Amino acid sequence: MTAIAGPGHHVRVIVCGNADRGDDGVGPAALRLLQAARPRGVSEELDVRQTTELRVEDLVDLPSESACLIVDAVAGVDPGRVVRLPLNELGDRSAFTPRSSHQLPIHLVVGLAAVLREQPVAGTFLGLGGLAFGYGTPLSPVASVALPDFAVAIERELDDLVRNAPRSAPPAAQEGAA
Repeated sequence: MTAIAGPGHHVRVIVCGNADRGDDGVGPAALRLLQAARPRGVSEELDVRQTTELRVEDLVDLPSESACLIVDAVAGVDPGRVVRLPLNELGDRSAFTPRSSHQLPIHLVVGLAAVLREQPVAGTFLGLGGLAFGYGTPLSPVASVALPDFAVAIERELDDLVRNAPRSAPPAAQEGAA
């Protein structure tokens, strides 16, 4: 797992995928595009983690004032289509399936983390419809063409999450706000 974190981050980005499994690598590929567009690195507001599978531990330790963006390839939608769903709306009958090799279905990971944290996990899932997920295959042409749009969708979602992430108020401000 790769982590890029700055002090005072307010949004955790979990990029799931395996570049050795064809379109499952769209998350890491989009992250590389975003990092290339920001030569000085990722914003201090972000805690970026790259992994092959989403784990409960990735969400349980999420600070209560933070939001999360999970990025992955998906199956069950048109290849090249970007899907967006708030984490609290993930369900077992979703129209798509994240393709990374998660030990548990993503809705169970998010739900279990919410139970263990004793609060919901705030944030969003963004996925890109894939076509080929076999070991040793490159990104499919349709995923390669859609990759820049996927990176733009991730950037927009991050801007929105950072802008709207709850901030802890200083103690004096908390006392006067009742």
